[in-house]
Amino acid sequence: MAQIGIMHNHDDIHPEAAVAPGYLANHAARAFNRGVDAALKPHGLTMALIGPLLLLSWKGPLLQRDIVRWSAVRQPAMVALLDRLEAMGLIAREPSVVDRRASLVDLTKAGREAAGVGRTALLDGNARGLEGFSTEEASLLVALLQRLIANLDR
Repeated sequence: MAQIGIMHNHDDIHPEAAVAPGYLANHAARAFNRGVDAALKPHGLTMALIGPLLLLSWKGPLLQRDIVRWSAVRQPAMVALLDRLEAMGLIAREPSVVDRRASLVDLTKAGREAAGVGRTALLDGNARGLEGFSTEEASLLVALLQRLIANLDR
């Protein structure tokens, strides 16, 4: 495997942080999110808004409580996101036939299109982050990040 160079001349980053996996993963996530948000902005979307859209495009119509369960967003914040998506015409909510107290959430045609825009922005962001990586390096990075996450989730 090719030697991986580590940049050490970041005067604005503490030397211990510059080589700390947790810091680097967080820094990479923030840079990724900024890039994806910039790609989504012209479409009136954000990273927060595309989460429920992508979930619905993958799973199909879901009860509102299941959207909360499947996401990392808490109930009050998700209700606000869904309210905004509904106001934008990207989702439709209707009472569940099984439980009238619950709402079934589905994508509208515009919501399916917005989910496509979000998916493309995420794929492009990942491709940008992996520029210059070989297939083997990209696979190794994914495997190492999965192990890092599993260790931190323990």
